[in-house]
Amino acid sequence: MNKRTIIVSEVVSGTSTNVEAMPLFFAMDKAILAGDIINLSLKNCPAMSSSFLNSSIGALFEKYGFDKLKGKLYLTDHTPSAAKNLSDYISKIRKSVH
Repeated sequence: MNKRTIIVSEVVSGTSTNVEAMPLFFAMDKAILAGDIINLSLKNCPAMSSSFLNSSIGALFEKYGFDKLKGKLYLTDHTPSAAKNLSDYISKIRKSVH
């Protein structure tokens, strides 16, 4: 299992819309399919809208489920507030994804 760093600000053109989230979803999906562990870097990343999160991280959890992604997705280069926002988001989707 390899570690793959995905720098959000280098993969997407923005963090507001569902469409902007698709390159991030595809990059993460490719890493998971390869059996890699993802270090998701938020370096120079602006705040992410709920639409963006739903179509990237949310879609990944919907596709694979929480159990398969556990231990395979880590955040790096984040502010405390960004980490808390994403942690809260993941907690919410964990309850809704079976």
